[in-house]
Amino acid sequence: MNLYGITDLAKRWQYTRQGVHNKMKEDEEFPEPIAIVNQRTLVFDEQDIINYEKKRKELTDINHKHYLANGRFKYFLKHGYVFIKGRS
Repeated sequence: MNLYGITDLAKRWQYTRQGVHNKMKEDEEFPEPIAIVNQRTLVFDEQDIINYEKKRKELTDINHKHYLANGRFKYFLKHGYVFIKGRS
């Protein structure tokens, strides 16, 4: 069994520690910690984190994270897609 703390998750997802805390507050599906060490350090089970990541593509896919953060239009502009009205 592998365990993760907030700092581990921040590195894994390329977030800040505050970003991970915000995710915890905002997302009702965020995994519950399996333990709290020294009344402040949250510990998460690896399998819970993997299952959560499967539901949240932006955590492990930097392109999807960029897409969500900057909007669809900017994402497509960055990657060279051109849309012409009436054409697919």
